[in-house]
Amino acid sequence: MALGSKSPYLRLALAGSILSGCAASGGLSGGGALSGAQPAVSKTTQVATFGVLAKLTIHGTSSWISPDAGRHQKLVYVSDQNVNAVEIYKANVNNPTPIGQITGVSTPDGLGMDKRGNLYVSNAGGTTVTVYKPGHTSPFRTYSPGQNPVNVIVGSDDRVYIALGLEGCICIVEYPPHSTTSDLTIQLGSTHGSPMDLALDTSNNLYVTLTNGTVYEFAPGQTTGTNLGLAGLTNPRGIGFDRKGEIVVANDTLNFVQGYIQIYKPGKTQYSKQFVAGPQPFQLTFGRAHQFMYVANVSYGTSGYVAIFQAGHGWAQTGTISQGLQQPLGVALSPKAL
Repeated sequence: MALGSKSPYLRLALAGSILSGCAASGGLSGGGALSGAQPAVSKTTQVATFGVLAKLTIHGTSSWISPDAGRHQKLVYVSDQNVNAVEIYKANVNNPTPIGQITGVSTPDGLGMDKRGNLYVSNAGGTTVTVYKPGHTSPFRTYSPGQNPVNVIVGSDDRVYIALGLEGCICIVEYPPHSTTSDLTIQLGSTHGSPMDLALDTSNNLYVTLTNGTVYEFAPGQTTGTNLGLAGLTNPRGIGFDRKGEIVVANDTLNFVQGYIQIYKPGKTQYSKQFVAGPQPFQLTFGRAHQFMYVANVSYGTSGYVAIFQAGHGWAQTGTISQGLQQPLGVALSPKAL
């Protein structure tokens, strides 16, 4: 898929059609204000991100971080493809202003987090996943899985899984703990979909959402997966597990107005609950004890935001993060964030 098109308008493309010819316990408090971003520098490019081909004006700023972000152990990280940065916020605050920003990334997409609080950033406009220690804005480790890495997840055993979508491999590349040399690749060409998000259950089975409306499960170490046959999915993006062990999927309906969270009980193919997540839900993540769920809404054509839902309130929306955001794709929480 060619980059750098001269097309003057935003162009969206389903990866499923692109690939059809391929062979292979309380509420949130009010926010405070901090600043520190440097003047922006803009450029225009066309990129394939999280299943979407888009003409973007990318605004770059210098990395910065408040001392509070280094000390504070409850943080939210949000990747924004238009700002071309990862914004950092205090968790458990309603609509906070950023307390830091990581730049030097290339169209950041899905985010991952390990148990030590290291942040993993998928650089969908490039070929790498970069890793940042808490309180730092320069990477200390880099993975090079190939073109268009769209998401990354880290297991409790520190095994790393990276999804490549739309271009290049169309696969999952796995890495053993603390190594940047891959030891397993899962080819996904035969599924006729492109991977979007990844999740692991308590047995380290890997779950992959695909742009053709399917979710696949792979047992540890296996390269052949099973289509779970989950019904009612148009273009599944984010995936995770709630505290009951149910599969939670962000379903982008592609009408750019209203997307859903759909919850499936173990072993069931029909969703047991569905609710509106925002105009175009992408990556989702859960806080500690799965009390809150954060959902990034990219909202092409308008300003996107992160919606926050509370499990104990029937998944009612209890908060939002929108300050400093334009088109957020990924969201991750530090280990102690609720």
